[in-house]
Amino acid sequence: MPQHIWNTVIRPARGTAVGRAVALAHSGAGPNALLPTVRWLPEGIEVVGVTLPGRERRIDEDPTRILDDPEGAVAAVAGELRTLSALPTVFFGHSMGAAFAVALALAAPDLCQALVLSAHPNGGSRTALAGQWSEEDLMGILQRGGGTPAEVLQDEYFRAHLLAVLRSDLTLGHRLATRHAHRSLPVPLTVLGGRDDALTETAELTRWSGRARASLRNRVFPGGHFYLLDEANQKDVADEIAGALRVTVAG
Repeated sequence: MPQHIWNTVIRPARGTAVGRAVALAHSGAGPNALLPTVRWLPEGIEVVGVTLPGRERRIDEDPTRILDDPEGAVAAVAGELRTLSALPTVFFGHSMGAAFAVALALAAPDLCQALVLSAHPNGGSRTALAGQWSEEDLMGILQRGGGTPAEVLQDEYFRAHLLAVLRSDLTLGHRLATRHAHRSLPVPLTVLGGRDDALTETAELTRWSGRARASLRNRVFPGGHFYLLDEANQKDVADEIAGALRVTVAG
């Protein structure tokens, strides 16, 4: 894979690649956060992770720079994906990553044969209704969502950095979700969620039915906002991603 700014292979295919999953993580995280789940994908599926500024290998970059031109960031990701070998591709986004995945699919429909959206209602999350959040607001979102190690929140430096990235990501997700809320999606759509998600109620996930121009599949798993990282759910979530790709290839 050529040297890219936004995209990198986080799990290569073994042998000949027969498909590709593009992984977009939740607010405050990079694509490697999804590795516990996407590692269960079939060996022939290459996993490309999208890394936004301010995390993982781009941790020294200002996370807010993306807010100056969200659509430009989407176009940049699409441009890098176009340089890769052509493969049947599914975009998989969790929470804020789902909003980015939708924007990416709409901007570059030729690059995406299926969408798998996790823990994200059509129109955006209830946590992203404003443009400004206090530290208390952001800490509340982290606590309700779960999944953040206590030692990270207790360290002043890491907490400040995480909250800055989270604030930027929530703003980005809100802008992308509301900007594209009424555009139909031409590819098969799979919508997943956690039964006990404190940030996204399962009833909200049904809102996608009005935008699915092709097939729509819904599935609710036991667990909260990060149900997909629960060991008991990881393989089943990966099966849903692989299944979405198989359906579109077979079709």
